Amino acid sequence: MLTLSPDINGSAGIRQPINSTDHVSPEIIINSFILTTSLLGLLGNGMVIWLLGFHMKRNPFTTYILNLSIADFGVLVFLISTAALVMSMVQYNGINIHSIFFLIFLELFFFTYSASQYILTAISIDRSVAILFPLWHRCHRPPCLSTIVCTLIWILSFAHSAIHFTLHRTKSFGNTPVLYPLIMNVLLCTPIMVTSTLILTIHLCCKSKQHHRGKLVMSILLALLFFLIFAVPLNVFYIITHYHTSLPTLMGTGFVCSSLNSCINPLIYFLIGRRQKKGQPRVSMKVALQRVFKDEHEHKEEQNTSSVTTV
Repeated sequence: MLTLSPDINGSAGIRQPINSTDHVSPEIIINSFILTTSLLGLLGNGMVIWLLGFHMKRNPFTTYILNLSIADFGVLVFLISTAALVMSMVQYNGINIHSIFFLIFLELFFFTYSASQYILTAISIDRSVAILFPLWHRCHRPPCLSTIVCTLIWILSFAHSAIHFTLHRTKSFGNTPVLYPLIMNVLLCTPIMVTSTLILTIHLCCKSKQHHRGKLVMSILLALLFFLIFAVPLNVFYIITHYHTSLPTLMGTGFVCSSLNSCINPLIYFLIGRRQKKGQPRVSMKVALQRVFKDEHEHKEEQNTSSVTTV
């Protein structure tokens, strides 16, 4: 089972997978589930990255979504790598894989995992500002703001993981846990996402007649809700496991939830984007994404053009 726990000295170490034959079956089941869901998530996020990155006109909001999909893709890649490593160590007890590979995969996982949280937090703030201060957001928001924010998020997330990995390997300090950034995720990102979820919910209820904005707000609202359900538990479970080393099952559950969270967003985009009136032909993934993430200014221009044509 994928487990993270404090070591005997109290630092945030990595517990190697248990090789006892009594635990083979649960570990294989959990890691097989992670592998299956992660492979499906790679396919979905890969399609989003391909379409948004190379086949659709970029706007400030799709820049956030593209970076979020890249972060989720990375989460799934490193989950697959770690799960495959654990399964091989459990299946073949004679194979001894050095712990540094396990540490590297988990460090890269937490790097992309944190980046995903920060990017989604930035998305929630952006949408909340657009709802609460629409005039300012439309006229005074810097066009390159999303690119700058995403770049800073990637740099900060990577710097933290690199520093933590270096301190852990050099043993420069007796205690170099990844616990504190996860506590920050819970105390900083979670309240912002909860507040944004409430704002988006109220806006969606009051502005349900605005079909285009309804698709956009609904997709972000569902992404936030599923994040709170599936991604936050890993933060909480790690904090609990840090102080109670006898609860490794919690970490396995947390990794399963994180794999589901990274898989769900492409499905949300597709289902919301293809929603339409009865009798209309079904749309492709590209058209679904265009419907959801089309720039609001372009949508208004299309509405004006269609109204003039009708007249």
